[in-house]
Amino acid sequence: MTGRQTLTLSPTAACPGRVPDFCRLLGPVAWQRLPPAVRARFAGHADAVTLYRGRMRVTASWWGRLFAHACRLIGTPVAPFEGADVPVTVRVYDRADGSGTVWERRYEFPGRAPTIVSSTKQLDDDGALVEALNAGLHMRLAVFEEARALHFVSKGYFFRVGRLCVDLPAWFLPGPTHVVHEDLGDGHFRFAMHTEHRRLGQMFHQEGVFA
Repeated sequence: MTGRQTLTLSPTAACPGRVPDFCRLLGPVAWQRLPPAVRARFAGHADAVTLYRGRMRVTASWWGRLFAHACRLIGTPVAPFEGADVPVTVRVYDRADGSGTVWERRYEFPGRAPTIVSSTKQLDDDGALVEALNAGLHMRLAVFEEARALHFVSKGYFFRVGRLCVDLPAWFLPGPTHVVHEDLGDGHFRFAMHTEHRRLGQMFHQEGVFA
């Protein structure tokens, strides 16, 4: 596993506005409880692209795979395949227009073309945290610190096209998604994502270690 790499970008305007300030979102006390390495990873990427490499276990139920394949029509918001030891590269950077921070995961499933899942963490009009996916799909997020790890929990989805915003009904969704970013020391961190439907049970689970 290789170390973190940082690629310098050409100078751009600062990224005000919708780039999340996690110190403000968490509160200064909770922010300081996070390890310095976690704070550094979420403190902003205005002038560089940061690369992380690791391997992940990617699993999904039958319903999860069906949902993921259907969602390929709007740009693959979740990996539609499974694997026990999948190489994954993550690119993180702030958009030059100040519209948020991109987290792009590139999965190398054996025997398949790379699968790229990209989303943008950004502030909504009311200052709350959302994750913009593709085709106008957005996910509301609660963010908090617990046991020195950073947690994100989905709080509903909506479509936005221009000024039009349409909430999606709960029955149409895969269930709440819980993401954990836990520092392991020595430049490594654990990423885990779990999605659970209230009636269908586990839909997706992904977990891996990155450097």
